[in-house]
Order: sequence, then structure tokens, then C-alpha cells
Amino acid sequence: MKGYIRLMIDKLTLQLLHFRMFNRTVSFIAYQQRRVMRRRLEDQLCKAGLYGDEVVQGPFLGLRYPPPEQWASCRFEKINGTYEHELHPLITRLVQEKHYRMIINVGAAEGFFSVGLAKVFPDAKLIAYEAKEENIAFCDNLARINQVADRVTTRGFCTAELLAAETPSAPVLVWMDIDTGERAVLDPVAVPWLRNADIVVELHDCLEPGLTELIRSRFVSTHEIEQITNSGLDYKNYPVLRNLLFTEIYALVGEDRRGLQDWFFMRPKSSPST
Repeated sequence: MKGYIRLMIDKLTLQLLHFRMFNRTVSFIAYQQRRVMRRRLEDQLCKAGLYGDEVVQGPFLGLRYPPPEQWASCRFEKINGTYEHELHPLITRLVQEKHYRMIINVGAAEGFFSVGLAKVFPDAKLIAYEAKEENIAFCDNLARINQVADRVTTRGFCTAELLAAETPSAPVLVWMDIDTGERAVLDPVAVPWLRNADIVVELHDCLEPGLTELIRSRFVSTHEIEQITNSGLDYKNYPVLRNLLFTEIYALVGEDRRGLQDWFFMRPKSSPST
């Protein structure tokens, strides 16, 4: 009898999942379930002394965060070094090779990269463009906590016109993640000084197909272009995940990406002095 009931429920569920509204409802509930699981796990790991307020792995090791009561996106991932881990080797390499005088972070969110880059490039001035006021406030606070507020300047929504008006001191690094806004802003015709800048840009073909090749076409004549693709975690490098189930690991370190994404690191073919 139980087997028959299970079979009927399976059949009914599979039929219902063909309806878009039902499918969306189930997906929403599953997403909310993952959020609840994440909060429970974070509380457990915090009480066990395995999750605190300081970055424990990656190039921004030692970066301090306010307590988790002050919400920040992907906080667990940033603290434990899994967030955009694909960029860690690049950051480490840049720290070893470069001495930037100016770093412009377009799409700063709560300031993880703005403040992190300010810490690892102690001679650089940082400009952080961010559209959301609550994120700007978080970034300002993060800069104060990490004692780099005198070198981090926050600004609002960035346009190509505003970026063109900057007069950055070379060598300069542009760090950009603006969810398809790179089409309008990352344009060396509209912003001529980009031709002489190092650029790291997250690309968003999963949101707007063709962006990667568009950006490549704009810079291929002036820059050497290195393409980085997001990849899975090597779990053995993250001891905090050791005793968790895969559903729990996904709840903690899944970054909600819609698909495979790339970054470009673009370096001028005739680089200014580092």
C-alpha cells in the first residue's frame, strides 16, 4: 500500500512540475529552505568557534568584518576564502608584481574587494563606485574597521561619463562587477584612459549573451587578455566543510550563479611602469 501511495505521489508531482507556476513555487521554497539551513549552520559553526569575523583564507587573510548581525552578501564564503576563489591566484600575482597608485572598483557591493585590495596594496588610493546606499554605508564601515578609510572613497552609481572624468594616477587597476553594465561602462572610446589601465572584469553572458566577445573586441588591440572561468571548490582546502553533508556545503558556499561565468584580466600591451 505504501509503495502504491508513493508511486501515485511521484506521478502527480512529476506532472505538476511541468506547470511553470508550480515549478517556480517549488524552486522558491527550496531556496528558502537553503537559507534557513545556512543560518542554522552558521550559528552552529559560530558557537563551535569555526566561524568568526575575520577572513581566514585567501589573499585578504585577516580582513575583519562586523558581526554577522549586520548582513553582508556571501559573508560565510568571504570569511572562509571560497568566494570567487578562482581570482585568488591572480590577486596574489598582482600583489607580487604590481604597485598600483590607484584602484577603481566599479560595483563595490559591501566593499569586500575595495577594502581587501586597499589592505594588500597599501600605497594605493581606492575609489569604490556602488549604486546602493546601504552597501556604501557597509563599505565605509568596513574600511574603518580595517583602518583604510583614509584611502577608500565611496561614490554612487557609475556611468561611462563619470568614469571618463576620473584622472587616475598610473599604474591603475580597474576592478569591475556590474551585472551586464560592463557593456555601457567598460568602453575605451567613451573612457580613453582605460587603454592604459589593468582591468579585471566579471563577465555576464549568462545574463546577456555576447558580452564576453564584445568586451574582448574592445580591448584585443590594446591589451593582453587572460580569461578565467569559475570552477568548483577543492573541498580538502576548506577544513570547515569537512564534516558537513553536500546539501549543507551547498547552502553555505553556493554563490547563486545562473551558469558558468568568466572574468577577464586585461593588461596593456605597452604597460606603464609598475
